[in-house]
Amino acid sequence: MAGGLAAVALASLVLAGCGDDDDGDASPTRPAGNATQPGGVPSNLTKIAVSDNKFTPGSLQVPVGANVIWEWSGTAPHSVVGEFDGERIESPRLTGTGTFQHAFQKAGTFEYQCGVHGAAMTGTIRVQ
Repeated sequence: MAGGLAAVALASLVLAGCGDDDDGDASPTRPAGNATQPGGVPSNLTKIAVSDNKFTPGSLQVPVGANVIWEWSGTAPHSVVGEFDGERIESPRLTGTGTFQHAFQKAGTFEYQCGVHGAAMTGTIRVQ
């Protein structure tokens, strides 16, 4: 009986030592180094979902040089229209699936909207 209790106590100590050792691994909100964001997305690449009548997230903050990818889903047509880095950008009008990408080279706050739905479907990107 005493041997069984000792074995349980030893197993408890071993399992307690298997917790996080705080060795700098990436957390869900902060990637380690510059490697990847959660989900394996490169840290200079950020995705925005374009679904029926909304951009998700609606507001985003990225570093200068970040590549932002808008990724379509849903059944309604949408596009991305805005002034990015001093230039008017307009994506193709897509329905269902597809992507559009822009690399932000200048700091600033950039507002955009859907070319189909106008002010009813907007987003903001802050580049620092």
